[in-house]
Amino acid sequence: MAEKKTQSTEGLQSRDHSADPRLYIKEADLLQDAFKLGVQIYNTGFRPTFIVGLWRGGSNVGIAVQECLQYLGVETDHISIRTSYRGISSYQQMLANPDAEIRVHGTQYLLESLNDHDQLLIVDDVYSSGLNVGVVINRLRNRLKRNMPADIKIAVPWYKPAFNQTDRVPDYFVHETDHWLVMPYELGGLTPDEIREHKPYLSDIMKSLSLPQR
Repeated sequence: MAEKKTQSTEGLQSRDHSADPRLYIKEADLLQDAFKLGVQIYNTGFRPTFIVGLWRGGSNVGIAVQECLQYLGVETDHISIRTSYRGISSYQQMLANPDAEIRVHGTQYLLESLNDHDQLLIVDDVYSSGLNVGVVINRLRNRLKRNMPADIKIAVPWYKPAFNQTDRVPDYFVHETDHWLVMPYELGGLTPDEIREHKPYLSDIMKSLSLPQR
């Protein structure tokens, strides 16, 4: 069971939450959090043999965790896989309909490579509903059967306990929050003014674009 940590907002960009409940996370801080995860994992003695990053957000976090562990002498195999929602166009809609079918893509390499003696680490950027991770674990368990690793742990920079719809808690996390998070790579749903304010590194790029009016 993961140690409970207090919420930290260091390195975040946010407005007055009465006007905008979103927290805008900087790329450098997300990378730093990923390295913090790597150190947490190492310090507990867990030595993953496989790291699975959940596309999209868990891919970059997984890369940094893998690099950190490799630097500390822990060799791992690593891969990214993806989940999608049949008939549902957005994550928010999925939260409102947890019985909707979640599909898992890209598991063939894991099915061919994992064994029961492996130590599996699943990495994402945010653990919110927990449904994605749960479906991935169940898919692997159903297909691998006796080859399913007994030792599975979950690592995320951000944990949202108020939204958790499962009995799992991430084993490793850096921050705990109930706010809407806007990751560095996310543009969807933001106005041009919000992008300029919270992602100023895109200003020069935006000047060369003809953006739609919103």
